[in-house]
Amino acid sequence: MQFKLSLVAASLLATLTLTGCNDDSSSTTTTPDVENPSPETGNPDTGKPDTGNPTPVTTGQFIDAKVQGLDYVIGTKAAQTDAEGNYELGAKNGTISFYIGGKDGLLIGSVSGRAVTTPFEAAGTYERSINLARLLLTINEHNDDSTIIIPSLIKDSPSADIQAALAKITLDDGYFEKSVQTLLKLLDSKALVAADDAQKHMQASLNPEQLQRGSEEVLTQWAKGSNQIIIHRSANLRVKNNSDKTFKTVIHQDQQNGKYIGGLSLMNYKLTDDQFTILAGSNDSTIEKTSTLPSFVYEMADEAEVSTENKMEPWSEIETMGSPYACMTAKNCSERLLTQANLEYIERQDGDHKQKEAQSGTYDPVTQVYTQIRSKEYLDGDYAGRISESIEFFYPVTDAKTDRFVDFTGTWTAKETRPDCTNVAVSKMVFNDKGLILTGNEFKPTPENKCNTITIQDTQLTLYSKLAKIDFWWFGINKAGISLATLDQLNTTVRWNDKDTGETTDNFKINRFSYIPAGKAWDQGLLVRDTLNDSGNKIATITMKKS
Repeated sequence: MQFKLSLVAASLLATLTLTGCNDDSSSTTTTPDVENPSPETGNPDTGKPDTGNPTPVTTGQFIDAKVQGLDYVIGTKAAQTDAEGNYELGAKNGTISFYIGGKDGLLIGSVSGRAVTTPFEAAGTYERSINLARLLLTINEHNDDSTIIIPSLIKDSPSADIQAALAKITLDDGYFEKSVQTLLKLLDSKALVAADDAQKHMQASLNPEQLQRGSEEVLTQWAKGSNQIIIHRSANLRVKNNSDKTFKTVIHQDQQNGKYIGGLSLMNYKLTDDQFTILAGSNDSTIEKTSTLPSFVYEMADEAEVSTENKMEPWSEIETMGSPYACMTAKNCSERLLTQANLEYIERQDGDHKQKEAQSGTYDPVTQVYTQIRSKEYLDGDYAGRISESIEFFYPVTDAKTDRFVDFTGTWTAKETRPDCTNVAVSKMVFNDKGLILTGNEFKPTPENKCNTITIQDTQLTLYSKLAKIDFWWFGINKAGISLATLDQLNTTVRWNDKDTGETTDNFKINRFSYIPAGKAWDQGLLVRDTLNDSGNKIATITMKKS
């Protein structure tokens, strides 16, 4: 296991024949078989109460500069951010959803109530966050970018055309630039702001010397000597080597002969007073294989590198590894110390290699999850010129055999858009203890109309076992419950065969998932599900949000 290297360097590059992979996902063998622990049960080793929930705030602020006129919904209340970018949370500090152009416009994302929300918390991945910042800066009605004002045509009773244009915007990949063109024409707007300019603008706005985010209340369970168990899950999302013209999406699971093969990184830590302990069962080593598909690469956990015993690291070494490890080393680790962004691509030395890194790290006091979104460029060695983007989740659990999950049980609203279609298909997905019941509308292209939709009248139950054989690959993987998913599983890309029973022709598709947890049970976030073909062309985008 190469703990220090893999946290700050590229994944191991090696050849891997997919037929040589273990058919059993590493998630199956490492996922604990207990239910979600309550984050308020306290630390089982110290017996001290868990202070991971600072006093709730009642007012928050949306910052990519101060954004005025951004729609938000919390509970039954719908409103817009004021001139300072402020939004009201109320005493219960509930989950808040952000929109551009109201509930029928562009749903950006859903977050737990917090003092400051930025594009990184709202949109999720590095790519989506930068594209959201580009969009906000482009449509800004203000004369300069010190404040962003949503245009009147959007925030004041938007027309059906405006809302339709907003609803079809996707914040991922090259389709973002294409998907915003209809809106920009309707607004008679200037040219789309470049990604580099949006990143520089956010760096100035989120500079920790100017913007302090979150409570200073000490998070005792994150500190050295707490004896707390911390789980670290991560996934590389896309890479661009020096020879590549565009980014390639990382595939983590591949379906072969009806089974998924692959695996994800998983690390388990214990914060004792005299040392930082990496617990047995941890594995952060991955193997990457260049794909025959033009827009994708494969990356899967190296099963041979799963640790069989605990490994001790001195705190002096951990302190140099940056956030969140530096915060763990301190006795005064807090939401404010954990929540910082550095988007200037600071050059740093990593062992024998040099790299530039930009990252946004955020601690959510409601979910108790620290999320880090990162972009890295390697400056020398075999990987010179390589850029990779990743997402990482750190969170405390009550003991080494415990994990936490997103439970899909309940009602979800799904909205599907397609790149060349103006209409939106809306459906209701009800997950119960056995599977899914789907009602509403879905796209059903015909030779005459590729944007044709149909009404789903068949309310037949689709079992979890069948869903797991298609793109919802995580159902049944986690021993704690058939309807559960871990955070890294909800941020994977999978290749699957959309071939109906009785069909002889393969129909491989790529599904790319993105999810940031929100709410105490983690199930109030926005699940974004992009479907692409083997060439990397987008077929559809579905957003799913639990009621």
